[in-house]
Amino acid sequence: MGETGRMRGIVFDIQRWSLHDGPGIRTNVFFKGCPLSCRWCSNPESQERVRELTYFKDKCIGCKSCIAGCPNQALSWEEESGEGGSTGLQIQYEICRRLCGNTEGEQAFSCTGRCYVKALTVMGWETSVEEILREVLSDEAIYRSSGGGMTVTGGEPLAQPEFLLELLKAAKERGLNNAMETCLYAPWSRIEPCLPYLDFLFVDLKLLCEADHIYYTGVGNRLILENMERVSQFAGEHGLELVVRTPVIPGINDSREKIGAMADWIKTHVPEASAYELLAYHRLGRGKYGNIGKKYSLGEIEPPDKSTMETLEEEIRKRGLRHRWER
Repeated sequence: MGETGRMRGIVFDIQRWSLHDGPGIRTNVFFKGCPLSCRWCSNPESQERVRELTYFKDKCIGCKSCIAGCPNQALSWEEESGEGGSTGLQIQYEICRRLCGNTEGEQAFSCTGRCYVKALTVMGWETSVEEILREVLSDEAIYRSSGGGMTVTGGEPLAQPEFLLELLKAAKERGLNNAMETCLYAPWSRIEPCLPYLDFLFVDLKLLCEADHIYYTGVGNRLILENMERVSQFAGEHGLELVVRTPVIPGINDSREKIGAMADWIKTHVPEASAYELLAYHRLGRGKYGNIGKKYSLGEIEPPDKSTMETLEEEIRKRGLRHRWER
């Protein structure tokens, strides 16, 4: 398929039978790499744009075979000392990401081939547009009957702009309904070429205050807000369905004032949004952090209760916005 056939990107999951990421039944393609590092991120394995070593400590039987299989001396074993420190397999994850994450061939993550119980695996793989579409199109009949299609998500799809564009083009050539989930933290020159090949767009608005946005996500939000306005204009002119989403994080953005201010901003600056949807924080991703050598920084905060979510949704309704996107 020309250039499309030769272009390769990196993904970390492809999930079939999704019901909440666009109309109908869909297949979600999870791109690896994200310019944000949200403290509440439920997919920390999506943040780095390289393949990553993943360690499931509860599976490890202590055979130590993996240590001999690492050419970079990134693995070692710490025997129990009685001092309360970390014991068992020790991994220098940064070495793994730097020396194996971008490397192909037998030497890359050779430790995993020696792990008989799959305690060590690799998160993410390089692939082509054709390989992705081959899997996505295996459910083509389901999409036709349900009005579904393909949703690109992540991570952040726009972190791999050339690969994303080629995938969207190829999917549209095959008649697929395309949706994308994005934070829109990217130059407009990356976003604009993709829009004609999208039918549906979910955009995150996490925080309106730029100082808060920097503190909790690692980047400012001016570029995001500017892009949201431009996307809204495109949606109005070309019929792209646009939904704004906010993850509701207790103690961070779960006040009536903050949600109300974001709803006011959306009503004024993103008039073509068909809905403003609130997503309740959950803790399902916390355990993933340790598996890839990272720390979860939000601690033990609890998900918002039903009453809190209903109160915040009322702030959206009061402003004349749909508070939930429905298929």
